[in-house]
Amino acid sequence: MKRPVVVLKYSESETTSVCFGEHLAAGFNYDLHILLIGDKTENNIVRLGDVAAVLEQLDASLLVVELTKKMPVQSYLDAFRALRIPYLFVREGQIPHFEKVALPISFLVEEKEKGPFAAAFGRFFHAQLVIFQPKDYGTKALQNIEAIKTLLESFQLNYDVRKAVKDSSGVEREAANWAAGGEAGLVLVSASREYGLDDLLFGSKERKILTRINVPILLINPRGDLYTLCD
Repeated sequence: MKRPVVVLKYSESETTSVCFGEHLAAGFNYDLHILLIGDKTENNIVRLGDVAAVLEQLDASLLVVELTKKMPVQSYLDAFRALRIPYLFVREGQIPHFEKVALPISFLVEEKEKGPFAAAFGRFFHAQLVIFQPKDYGTKALQNIEAIKTLLESFQLNYDVRKAVKDSSGVEREAANWAAGGEAGLVLVSASREYGLDDLLFGSKERKILTRINVPILLINPRGDLYTLCD
């Protein structure tokens, strides 16, 4: 059995997530598996709090979720913090197209983890990868970008480096706003390492991006034992 792309649905009416799941599964040559959120975990029904464990059992490659008003964004973010795979958030009416993917890179060391996932879209969907270089004074972000460029060049992938207006604290949001203007069909964003007081009071950076910017967002948890999308 091939590692599945998993679509997690709150209701049967969520069809955009299934469309993305089918497109991703076909592109990566994976299987597709659909789970429905319920009050028990059995067969194809799963409690939200059990999602991480169930995805481990399925050996899932990627999770797709459609955001609606029926389930708060933060409930999903809390449930997915333990995931070792990326998780894609989409909204009703969005269309899967990965010809161009936005790749904002900050100074944090875990930003290098975006490289293999971006490379997967370059390899299997022939995406042009647009790297956003933050306007930082230090060199850590540049070091991360150079490491990612080395990986992309090893696969002879098409990429471009775009100098951002914002520094590392705002480069992901800048990239998401750019993509939402029709420039790209996907943005790679790192989830927060941990929630500080400001995040708890006003919302984390990823929550603000998800709730305010209408573009598919692929979130990647900052951990060293992530599963990659492909060999």
